[in-house]
Amino acid sequence: MIISAPRLFLGEQFTGPGAVTVQNGRILQIHDKDVEADIHLTHGFIAPGLIDLHNNGAFGVDCATASPAEWDIFINGLAARGVTSVLPTAITAPIRALHVAARGVAQAMARHGAILGLHLEGPFLAPEKRGAHQAEWLRLPDKSALDELLIEEMQRVLRLVTLAPELPHALAAIRRLTESGVTVSLGHTAADSAQMRAGADAGARLVTHVFNAQSPLGHRAPGAPGVALTDARLFPCLIVDGVHVDPAILHLAFAACPRAVAVTDSILVAGLEPGAETEFGGGRVVMGKQGVGLRADGTIAGAGITLDEGVRRLITAGVTPEVALAAATSRPAAALGLNRGVLAPGARADLVWWSDDFCVQRVWTAGVATTATTARRSTETPRDELADLDERPTLEIVRSFLAQEAAAQQALTAAAPALARLVDAVAERLLAGGRLFYAGAGTSGRLGFLDAVECRPTFGVEEGLIIPLLAGGPNAFIQAAEGAEDDEEAAVAALEVHGFGPGDALVGIAASGTTPFTLAALAHARVLGGLTGAIFNNPGAAMEQAADIPVAIASGAEIIAGSTRLSAGSTQKMALNTLSSAVMIRLGKTYGPYMVDMRASNAKLRRRALAMVRHITGADEASAALALSACDMHVKTAALMLMRRLSAEEARQALTAAQGSLRRTLKTIKVKTRIF
Repeated sequence: MIISAPRLFLGEQFTGPGAVTVQNGRILQIHDKDVEADIHLTHGFIAPGLIDLHNNGAFGVDCATASPAEWDIFINGLAARGVTSVLPTAITAPIRALHVAARGVAQAMARHGAILGLHLEGPFLAPEKRGAHQAEWLRLPDKSALDELLIEEMQRVLRLVTLAPELPHALAAIRRLTESGVTVSLGHTAADSAQMRAGADAGARLVTHVFNAQSPLGHRAPGAPGVALTDARLFPCLIVDGVHVDPAILHLAFAACPRAVAVTDSILVAGLEPGAETEFGGGRVVMGKQGVGLRADGTIAGAGITLDEGVRRLITAGVTPEVALAAATSRPAAALGLNRGVLAPGARADLVWWSDDFCVQRVWTAGVATTATTARRSTETPRDELADLDERPTLEIVRSFLAQEAAAQQALTAAAPALARLVDAVAERLLAGGRLFYAGAGTSGRLGFLDAVECRPTFGVEEGLIIPLLAGGPNAFIQAAEGAEDDEEAAVAALEVHGFGPGDALVGIAASGTTPFTLAALAHARVLGGLTGAIFNNPGAAMEQAADIPVAIASGAEIIAGSTRLSAGSTQKMALNTLSSAVMIRLGKTYGPYMVDMRASNAKLRRRALAMVRHITGADEASAALALSACDMHVKTAALMLMRRLSAEEARQALTAAQGSLRRTLKTIKVKTRIF
């Protein structure tokens, strides 16, 4: 099976277009170009499956006590969200209960290749840093406790143990566990930096949920976080829900440490609705609004997100997509020495198809397809992690907006191929004498209106070449026209008034992709034989099928739900700027970076025209000014006059013969021996 996509995330960086060949559950080959594929994905990207090294449960399932049927719910639910490998975690409990958990994990591993083993978070934890763990079940990691714990059925599945390195006997325990093939993570600890490094010396390789339930980071006492983020032997794991660790600190930590790993520390409330109540770790837990499980006293018991949401929250916090994805794929694989988490020959074929706004679309686990069930985050989707937005500091609010804008621009970049196709198609129509129409309502319509108005002075386009159709008419630009976006008849009438025909092009603009006015304009333009394009922000919306060339910009959920003047509006403005400017370049209205068809209608523009002519031709100021005065301050004509020693009329005729392109004219006209 070969799956192709516009982009591949290999495990550390993006490439593409490309494809992945899968055979017998493994990746056979990575292609770095378009190839004939069995499955051709038209947008988004393929990445390795997500790996969660700290997961206590989800979808109502507790990993410590799950039945076979519950394991199916748990693994299938995670797979649908792109999590194809998981280390089920059992928290502090009586050792006999941990043996029961180990037997359950062993049985589940025989049926689910996604299960990596068992992570014991306790019972060897510092009492003062136990968090939600029950104090009466804590133990010292002495020989007797390890002998009691490490019976044969436990050793068969035990993969990771979290312990506090400052406890008596802890360093010997780390060495014994490591020699037995068990990886050790330092956590729930009051250790100072020396004790943390001693733990690494003894063989520890990870740090559990950095910043949470551990000694603090100080400027003179680095504590557990300082060592976790700087000791090259350690992989620091951070809970990425944005609640356990502030988004600004997440941004800082992932920028500082190339080994930082994203985990959820999710508990059984993950995937349930806010307000859902259940029992976990010997006490009641309720699902909080921001995706966390809370004890009755408000103590955080664990996260309520899955790792795909964690990736999105990291990106929202300002972490680059490359780092966010690596932190959930290749880095956890490296931490445990797994042959997965990367797109490379020989690796397990755990693949995730992501949309450009980082929602899981489809998943293959060991080459077998799983249907994704996560809903696409449309522009209207409220974001649970922002439930307290109005209570946050102003600087944090500003950073949230800017991070979302940056993520939206990435989505626009991913839509570049479709936008380029639209540019070429529109330019072809205009070169043949056609016109460009924009159609939209509200913010989208105003952006189209603005782009049409601004093109005339910038590129010297003749009146009527770009025609904006705004729902509610021109007055709706400065005052909202209620209900105008639903007026389908008005869209049809506007096209008829302007005599829209087969030689023209219409671009519909709508964040939702479902605006009736815009859809009606697209449908009627098709009936009249014109070219149709669409710029919208919800992939899969009606406009995708309504236009000949759809440009879907998956900008995702807005910071303020449904306010599409924000990221959706920003990306539409940039897309329209790019569309019209690139079309004007194709029409010959620029020369290199210079807008040589600009009409110098005021003193500022006359100075700009003079500077452009001098830069293009190398002429002195007097010669450039004389040429401009002879051709009504038209930069393109003046430049040609100077570079080919033509009169103003000769230059105009030559430009007309070359369809207005200064570059084409220069290639066909030789320098005259006389001056004008």
